[in-house]
Amino acid sequence: MTDAQLIVTHFCIPEPVTKVAALGEGYINDTFLVETAGTQRYILQRKNKTIFSNVPGMMDNIARITEHIRSKGQETLQLLATEDGKWFYTDNDGEYWACCVFIENSVSYECADTPGLIRSGGMGVGQFQSLLADFEGTLEETLPGFHNIRYRFEQFAEAVKNDAAGRLGGCSGADREEPEESETESGEGSSEEPGVRELRQLVNEIWRRKPAMMDFYRLIENGDIPKRISHNDTKLSNFLFRKDGSVLCAIDLDTVMQSSVLYDYGDAIRSYSNTCPEDEKDPGKVRMDPERFTAFTEGYLSEARFLNKTEKDRLVFSALYITYEQYLRFLMDYINGDTYYKIRYPTHNLVRARAQLALLKSMEAHYNLMQQTVKTILINF
Repeated sequence: MTDAQLIVTHFCIPEPVTKVAALGEGYINDTFLVETAGTQRYILQRKNKTIFSNVPGMMDNIARITEHIRSKGQETLQLLATEDGKWFYTDNDGEYWACCVFIENSVSYECADTPGLIRSGGMGVGQFQSLLADFEGTLEETLPGFHNIRYRFEQFAEAVKNDAAGRLGGCSGADREEPEESETESGEGSSEEPGVRELRQLVNEIWRRKPAMMDFYRLIENGDIPKRISHNDTKLSNFLFRKDGSVLCAIDLDTVMQSSVLYDYGDAIRSYSNTCPEDEKDPGKVRMDPERFTAFTEGYLSEARFLNKTEKDRLVFSALYITYEQYLRFLMDYINGDTYYKIRYPTHNLVRARAQLALLKSMEAHYNLMQQTVKTILINF
């Protein structure tokens, strides 16, 4: 009997279990499909306690929000309790496990390649947020400091100052928050190696956008952009659809907590509107597709009717904010020596950073068009 087969016996599954098999290759959790003598199937997961330091608090979050959604007659995850009434089981190694009902007659997608599916993805994000817009109470912060750009700037300045992997060439001044005006795109007049020169220019791209990013974040700090219930991992595969293409429900709720819902929207636009993979090696190919942006935003705003004026006004900027933050994180990890993200080759994080910067610049070039698109959609609704 495998560990998973033994663990599943601690949950209140009414039917005899006949098979437990690994399901997919999750980046964070280990997932198993549980089959029974009946028709109902279940999902068993080993939660990643390294990423989620308070799994009991996380599971309490999931139980509370799914109960709230279910009270409105909507489909959502259904957790199974253990024999002692908990929403998780702790094994002898201190690993945390959770179990839920497998949602039958549903469809999931890894990527959105049609305007209709992109629009449905937007509806999924908006619907999830809308169902929880009237949630009362406080949730556990499962990912402390998530999207906190003030904290990211502190991390970035430290990374540049320390230059742990020596990739900045040990040159002084790169940790200054003011862009170095003397450095041109061609690097004329510089004695630095081309790789070092480019990296310092990429660092300057961070510092010169800092004031605008801090202005946005202060709106969240002072409450003009309120904290609501947000999903915080809005990729398409985290939503289930009915066979007719309509949205069924959100899944993978480990990251749900109270933060700005604009983070969800911004991150979704970052992924849905990008014409290339996140690690496209040719930044010249990377761009924000206005049609994809429009399709997602139409779907999102058709459901997210709860947004206040400040949220609506900053909707587009949230996409720039999240793309910028991801650019900063990839670049910082490269400077640190690739200690956080998994890489497939030595410059992988640098390639990712270049691609994110190209996407950010494309968004900046289309900013006025994106703003006008949002205004038009809001008028129509």
